Amino acid sequence: MRGRAHQILHDFRRSLSGAGASFVMSRLILRARIIPEQITPALDDPAIEKRLLDAIAALDHDRVGGLPPRKG
Repeated sequence: MRGRAHQILHDFRRSLSGAGASFVMSRLILRARIIPEQITPALDDPAIEKRLLDAIAALDHDRVGGLPPRKG
């Protein structure tokens, strides 16, 4: 679907808030290997969509408790 990667990125950005938003966005960029400015509504690339969705899933996993319990 044309523009799907753009919509995924837009929705993710909109979901961010607070002091850590820039950090989380940076992690998404590194994990998905994207340049946000190149993700346009005219873009139609299923590989980028998949990388974005996989990166978002990994970030959600880390945020929701993907880390092992702390000892002590």
